[in-house]
Amino acid sequence: MKEDKYQEMKKRIPNIKNIMRIRQSRKKGDMGYLDFFMLGFGSMVGVGWAVSSNHWIAQAGGPIPAFLGFIIATLLLIPIGLCHGELLATLPQGGGVLVYTNKAFGRNLSFISSWFLALSYLTILPWEAIYINTILENLIPWLSSSRVLYYVVGAPIKASSILLGVILALLLFFINFKGSDFASKLQSILSILIIVIGIIVIIFSFKAGNANNLYPLYQNVGEGSHSSLFGGIIAIVVIVPFFMSGFDTIAQSVEETSPDKKFKNVAIAMVLSIVAAGIFYSLVILSTASVSNWQEYSLASPPAMGYLLQEAYGGNLGYILSKLIIIGTLAGLFSTWNGMFMASARLIQSMAKNNLIPKIFAKEHAEYGTPVTALVFCFIFAAMGPFVGMNLIDPLTSLGSVSFVIGWFLTCLSLVVLINKDKEYYTSFKAPGGKLTIYPAIIISAVIVISTFVPKTPAFMGYTALIIFFFWLFLGLAFLKFYSKKA
Repeated sequence: MKEDKYQEMKKRIPNIKNIMRIRQSRKKGDMGYLDFFMLGFGSMVGVGWAVSSNHWIAQAGGPIPAFLGFIIATLLLIPIGLCHGELLATLPQGGGVLVYTNKAFGRNLSFISSWFLALSYLTILPWEAIYINTILENLIPWLSSSRVLYYVVGAPIKASSILLGVILALLLFFINFKGSDFASKLQSILSILIIVIGIIVIIFSFKAGNANNLYPLYQNVGEGSHSSLFGGIIAIVVIVPFFMSGFDTIAQSVEETSPDKKFKNVAIAMVLSIVAAGIFYSLVILSTASVSNWQEYSLASPPAMGYLLQEAYGGNLGYILSKLIIIGTLAGLFSTWNGMFMASARLIQSMAKNNLIPKIFAKEHAEYGTPVTALVFCFIFAAMGPFVGMNLIDPLTSLGSVSFVIGWFLTCLSLVVLINKDKEYYTSFKAPGGKLTIYPAIIISAVIVISTFVPKTPAFMGYTALIIFFFWLFLGLAFLKFYSKKA
């Protein structure tokens, strides 16, 4: 039976023998189905459940449009997740969209897709570092009183923040350097911590809440260019991909499991992580917004959620809840930081293995089997956050969001091409509904991408993000032309 399975995979993946040899020879790295679910879920909800959820309310013009925006976006992401799941089960190789587009379209489009996916992952690394520093500054007084070295877009950059950020990035590097086993177990622990604390927050927020605090249903509080409830919903739908992007980290780490694992179950874990994260985010928005006047709460500084429940309950209970939220906030931020660090390094390694970037990025540690050069590169981006400061958060969010959706669009398109052109197409997991699911996924992702480039609309990414986007695009095209000749 195993031999039949191997022969089936060999037809689809020419280097499957080498992949299995690497998996079997590694000292560490056998992720289970729960590990994959926790990797996807933790990478998603860790991004902003406690530090950004009140800001989403401001961006949407109220908790109701923010809640509806997340529900709608989650429903739109499910067919995209199903396409990813089918391709993961069909081509279980680290690299995700890189592998899929290479199989469907060839080298050039494979480079473009992975180039933008790399951008989306790499934008999250400094994003997380910035927020972790901000939270720690609120907890440790001497950090906020440190000397200001310079300003970036009006944000003060302090010596203590830079030092702390670099130390934490080094810690993240060594966690992932030791291998996926330790990193994935840490991810599972952090994700469980987020779930437990998140449920506590939702329960106590609803208990202290009042439906009247959800009114007015819509009001622009100075965030965004929308002027209606519908515009507020759209403003959230287009940024949700950034906060729900972690599910495709599973595809980057699929080679970290033993060859006898059922890839169908890994694909199911991916889709379930999307549903779970969407429900979690939506309940957090609705419950916390009901506790007090949402206009004030939406504009409060992080960790606004901790202050909110401390004020609502007071006494020892309020103090305990606020500290739990701080713990959950840091666990969430670090879980996404860790998950994206893992995924970024594996993607860069996959690009090098496929001759899209220099081979040095494919170099692995002899004992741990981890991509050393790629990890160093990711460390540089992770440590960069404290050097640029808080005022680049929104451009990084918009830039990361559109970059993720470009990758999703090309993934869904690749699935259609592979089904149509491969007569021996086989998969252990099929997206329910087949092309009736795949085509809507393509249309949804295409519409989101196009809408972010239209100025003076709620979906527009902003000019700072637009400049960085085109700089990255032209840099990629130049690199592709130069390295194509060299390779």
